[in-house]
Amino acid sequence: MTTGDEVRFSTSGAQRVPNQRLVPVVLSPSPTPSAHVHYADDGVVFDTDGWYEILLRVDWDTDNTMGTRFSHTKIPDQEPLHSEAINGSVLVELSGGKQLLRGNSLFGPNRTTSLVLEVWQDSGGPLDVTYAELVVRELEVPWPR
Repeated sequence: MTTGDEVRFSTSGAQRVPNQRLVPVVLSPSPTPSAHVHYADDGVVFDTDGWYEILLRVDWDTDNTMGTRFSHTKIPDQEPLHSEAINGSVLVELSGGKQLLRGNSLFGPNRTTSLVLEVWQDSGGPLDVTYAELVVRELEVPWPR
C-alpha cells in the first residue's frame, strides 16, 4: 500500500481568464511522477483505484477586486469535488486572493477517472490567475477490493 505520497500539478505562468467564461486551467505534469496518477489532456488522471486527497489552490490577481471569483474541480459526468464562488474583495481580504480548498474521494479507472481545474470570474474584463495547482495526496493506494 502506498500512503502519503504527494503529486503536484501546477501552472507554469499566469493564465488570463476572460470575463464571464468558464475555462480550464492548464497545468503542467508533476516533476515527481507517480505510478498512480498523471496529467493528460483530460486533466488529472487516476491510474490506480485508491483514496486520494485533492488540495486546490487558485491565486487571483489582487489588483482588481471587482466581481466574483469561482473555481472548481470538474469531474466528467459527476458533481465537482470542490466548488467555491466568492466576492473578489472578500477573497483578497481573507486570504490575499488565494482560493484554497480540500476534498477527498475514491478515484481510479473503475471509479472517478479524472478531474479538471476550471475557473470563472465576472470582474468586467479579463483577469489573471497568477498561479494554480492541484496537489494529489495518496491516502490509501491501492484501495482494498
